[in-house]
Amino acid sequence: MLLAVLLGFTFGFFGSMPVAGPASALVLSRGLLGRFLSGVMIGLGCAVAEGVYAFLAYWGFATFLAGYPFIEGVSHVVAAIILLALGVTFARYSGAKEAQQTQGSDAALPSAALGFWITILNPALMATWTASATTLNSAGVVLSKEAALPFAVGVAAGIGSWFSILTGLLKRFRGRFQPSSLNRVIRVIGVLILGLGLWFAYKAIVHFLR
Repeated sequence: MLLAVLLGFTFGFFGSMPVAGPASALVLSRGLLGRFLSGVMIGLGCAVAEGVYAFLAYWGFATFLAGYPFIEGVSHVVAAIILLALGVTFARYSGAKEAQQTQGSDAALPSAALGFWITILNPALMATWTASATTLNSAGVVLSKEAALPFAVGVAAGIGSWFSILTGLLKRFRGRFQPSSLNRVIRVIGVLILGLGLWFAYKAIVHFLR
């Protein structure tokens, strides 16, 4: 169960780094505007909502798909495609722009609710977390229904941690913060993900040749 939490945390933390979605863009925007509490709470609301999707995807995969032998080969292919696409996206990332003024309450509960609803109303995240479960299966992780909740808790903790760290950095270095610095970090991560994607592609080739 601890492994499931750690894996969920890792996926949630690093998967939240690109400021591409509406919730993450809002967190960056609020932080750059000095609305730090609102930024943290939006991030936490987002984390809870993604945790829900992660639980449903992990549980569904473990319940309906993980027992089929052909899934191993397919999961290698899917993992390679996903990681190579993510790696290219991260390596070419340039999305952390200066934020524009946004409206909305800075109170904790309304901010958390905003982050939750704009995330839970994005059904594409179900596909995202199903793909993550497929990647774990390809890496040899045994997926079980019992591990779905710990995995989801780890995902929520990872996402919440990243947004809290990002907001904290903005609070401390707002006057000197350069979005380009965040871009460079994400690009380096992209190169590492590309390497991982190539490894899964190799595993897929070996599996089908065998």
